[in-house]
Amino acid sequence: MKKIILAILTIASLSAQAQKNTFFDQAFWKGNTDLASIKAEIAKGSNPSELNASSFDAVVYAINSNAPQESILFLLAQPGNDVNKITHDSRTYLIWAAQRGNVPVMEYLLKNGSKVDIQDSHGYTALTFAAAAGQQNTKVYDLLIQKGADIKKDLNHDGANALLIAIANDKDFALTDYFVSKGLDLNSKDATGNTAFNYAAKSGNIELMNKLIQKGVKYNDNAMIMAAQGGRGTSNSLEVFKYLEGLKIKPTAIGTNGENALYYIARKPKQEEIINYFISKGVDINLADKEGNSAFMVAAGSNRDLPTLELLSKSVKNINQVNVKGVSALALAVRGNSADVVKFLLDKGANINIVDKSGDNISAYLLQAYNPRGMEDFEAKFKLLTDKGFDVKAVQPNGNSLYHLAVAKNDLALLKRIEPLNVDVNLKNKEGYTALHKAAMTAKEAELMKYLVSIGAKK
Repeated sequence: MKKIILAILTIASLSAQAQKNTFFDQAFWKGNTDLASIKAEIAKGSNPSELNASSFDAVVYAINSNAPQESILFLLAQPGNDVNKITHDSRTYLIWAAQRGNVPVMEYLLKNGSKVDIQDSHGYTALTFAAAAGQQNTKVYDLLIQKGADIKKDLNHDGANALLIAIANDKDFALTDYFVSKGLDLNSKDATGNTAFNYAAKSGNIELMNKLIQKGVKYNDNAMIMAAQGGRGTSNSLEVFKYLEGLKIKPTAIGTNGENALYYIARKPKQEEIINYFISKGVDINLADKEGNSAFMVAAGSNRDLPTLELLSKSVKNINQVNVKGVSALALAVRGNSADVVKFLLDKGANINIVDKSGDNISAYLLQAYNPRGMEDFEAKFKLLTDKGFDVKAVQPNGNSLYHLAVAKNDLALLKRIEPLNVDVNLKNKEGYTALHKAAMTAKEAELMKYLVSIGAKK
C-alpha cells in the first residue's frame, strides 16, 4: 500500500510540473523558427531538451524543418541536448542532419564529438540514412567518411550498403558513381542476395532497371517481392510486374520470410487489377509467412479498402486462420482497422471467441485499438462485438480484466468508459496484480490511480 501511495505522490508531482511545450507543435516550425521566437518560447516555459511521446525534441523538429542555422545551433547548446542524444527511432542529431543535407550542422556536431557509427533502430547510420533519403549532396558523405565512417562496412539490418540503399532514387547514377568512386561495387549484394536491380525494382523505374541490366547487374526472383513492397507510400503499376515477368522473374517468388508478392500488395488500397494478375499466375492468398500471417490477414489488419478485402476473401480457405501467436484476421482488424472491416469479417463468419496464445481474447484487441481521437470507430466496434453476443467485460483467460487492459493505455477517459460495465475493479490477474497495482507500476498520470481508488480500488 505504501508503494502505491508513493507512486501516486510521485506522479502527481511530475504532472504538476508538466505543461504544454510549444516546440512539440509542428505548426510552430512552419514559420516561427527564428532565434528570437525560440528564445521567447523558452522564456514562457517550453523545454528545448524535452522529448515528446515519440521521442522528438526541439532540435529534431528544427533540423527537419530546415530552421535557420543559428536557431539549430542555439538549441544544440541547451542543457540536455548532447550531440549523441538518442531521439526518435534511436536516431542522433547527426543522422537527422545528414538526411537533410545540413552540412554546417553536421560539422558542428562532429566537431563536438558526434559519433558516425551509431545505428538507429532500423540499422541506419548517418551515412546510410542519408542514402535512404536519396540525399544527393556528396559533401554529406565526404564529411562522414573523413570523420571515420567506413563506407564498405556500413550496412543496414538487411546487409545493404549505401549504393544499394540509394539506387532507387538515383535516376542519373550520379550518387551511384560517387559511391563506386569511394570503393563500393555496382554488383554489391545484401545479406540475402538482393542486387542493385532488385533495389531499383522497389521504385518501379523500368528505365533505371534497364540501365542496370546494360551495366551487367544481375537480378533474381526476389525482385518481384521488392517491387511488390514498393517505395514508402507508393505502389507499382501492373506494367512493372509484367516487365519483371518478361525477364523470367517468377510472380510466384517467395521472400526470405516465406511471404509472396500478395503479402505486400494486399496492404494497399485499389489494387484489384494487380491482385487478379497475381492470382492468375498461381500466387496463393492463403500462404502464411514464417510468422503465420497470410496476405488476407495482413490486409485485414490495415487495409480499409473493402473492395480489395472482398476480392481477397473469395480465395480464402479459412477466415479464422491464426498466426503463430494465435492472432486471427478479426483480432488484427479490431486492433488496427476500421469498424467497417470488422463488420465485413463478422459477416463472413469470423469467430469472435478465438483466444490468442497469450490468453487474450478479442476484448484485449478492442482496448488496444482505443484512441481518444477515434471514439466513433471504437464505439462502433464495441457495438458490433456485443451485438454478436460477445461479452466484452468477461475476464480474459489470463486473468486480466478490462481495467487491467485499460491501465496499459494510460487514459483516464477509457477507465471511465469501462466503469458503467460493472467490472470488478479489485480483480487480481494470474500474476496476482489488481488494476491499481498495474497502474502503480506503469501509469504516467496520478489521475489514473486516484480514479481507480475513487471507484473502489483497494490500496
